[in-house]
Amino acid sequence: MPENDNDNFQDPAQFARGIAGPLGKLDHDLKTKVDEHTHTLFLQQCSMRGIDPSCAIRDCVYLMVHGKSYRQMVMEKVSHDEKRIEALTKLIGSFGALELGGAQHG
Repeated sequence: MPENDNDNFQDPAQFARGIAGPLGKLDHDLKTKVDEHTHTLFLQQCSMRGIDPSCAIRDCVYLMVHGKSYRQMVMEKVSHDEKRIEALTKLIGSFGALELGGAQHG
């Protein structure tokens, strides 16, 4: 049983170990040390936003390097992929049309 609602949070970026992100496989660890007060405040901020600490750190790194958070980049990639699929469907038609009663035999 989850201890709180955040334990059920399943953001695509949260489970990034070994998974390809918008810029490739996520397999490099980044580690640092902070003081206790900052750590406590950081964990509170993560909890209030409903994200885990690794997701928050990843977002910070991507924001600093690319000007966009990791989660924003993932959402943009998903949106781009959906638009690409929609354009292909318009171009070549729906793949499931026959199974949905589009053609009748007999």
